Amino acid sequence: MKSETTHHINIPTQVAEHLNVKPGDKLQLTLPDDDNEQVTIRPDKPAREHQTLPIRWFLLPSILASVLFFAYLSNQGINQIALAGTNSIASAVIILGIVSGSLSFLFFYFKQKHDIQRWLTGSLYWRSFPTIWLSFMIILTTCLLGFFWFAGILFKGATFDQFTSTFMFFLFISLINYLMILSVSALSITMIFSLLVSVIVAGVLSSMITNSNKRWWEHNISFLGTEKAAYSWQFNLTLIVSALLTVALVDFIFSSLRKQFGSSKRMLTLRILLTLTAICLGGVGAFANNGRGLMHELHDQTASFLVYFMIITIVAIRYLLPKVTPEFLTLSYIIGGLLVVTTILFQPVGYLSLTAYELVAFIMSFSWMLLLLQTLQRMLVHDQRTFTVTIE
Repeated sequence: MKSETTHHINIPTQVAEHLNVKPGDKLQLTLPDDDNEQVTIRPDKPAREHQTLPIRWFLLPSILASVLFFAYLSNQGINQIALAGTNSIASAVIILGIVSGSLSFLFFYFKQKHDIQRWLTGSLYWRSFPTIWLSFMIILTTCLLGFFWFAGILFKGATFDQFTSTFMFFLFISLINYLMILSVSALSITMIFSLLVSVIVAGVLSSMITNSNKRWWEHNISFLGTEKAAYSWQFNLTLIVSALLTVALVDFIFSSLRKQFGSSKRMLTLRILLTLTAICLGGVGAFANNGRGLMHELHDQTASFLVYFMIITIVAIRYLLPKVTPEFLTLSYIIGGLLVVTTILFQPVGYLSLTAYELVAFIMSFSWMLLLLQTLQRMLVHDQRTFTVTIE
């Protein structure tokens, strides 16, 4: 059996302190592409996944919020409070839970500043913060509204006394704070990518299901976000949150690619196209397709530009991303060709209805976007020049 030879490198104490590492921690060592570049050493990204969350970080704000809730019930003389409704446990959890969860997210995000900056540069750390924070707050709000809407149906008319309702409130708030802190702890490119897929798939499917009795398919997909649809905010928020997550994901990936492979006009162009595509996706949700007014015009314009940017990206991907695999390039051209064919079948042939055309175009475009982002992500993860080393 061949024995492995152990090699050692010396790291100055100042560098170890700057990287915030100690014996037993792992580092990523990246070899240069050529003799003119330097060897790069940085903390191993997966180390963040093994953090422990002190109980006090999510219990203290939960206790404080519960005390405020109990004080409110006592001050108003409410002995029995409903689980769901206007003045209920649900309304209190939604209001105070969003505030408490938001503060927990902010506190832990800034508390873990140095840890997060191990895989984010300083500028990216601050630039990405508003997008990340807003995305998670919208997701939290949507999940709370959906959960208590469903709970109100299951436990219709259920009421609880002050102590029981306060304890239930405390459990809900504690779970919210814990999940928000855990989200910051698990923050990574892979996590944002998975969240993006979950949000857009779950959001669009739930919008279709809740509008099935309105026969939305007789109109178009945009009908799901109009004032005539049931829970139109759900569909529009799905597109807006997906756009925010895509912008953050593109920012993460291309900033990391720039550090790893250097700056490139081609990569910058691809980054701009993907960012503009994401902004247009958010615009489709922000501007509901109601009537013939300004909102309708803005909706149509953003939807059109979304298609234009997508087609341009597909056509130019061979030149913008030279290291792309032949399989992905072939798949890109197939999807681009199918988009052109479905457009012809819709207009001028008239074979496809508006709903069928939008569904097919949306599924193909979104699938290709995810494949592209996943390909870019693999360029970071599967770098054969990167090795893991352990500090002794």
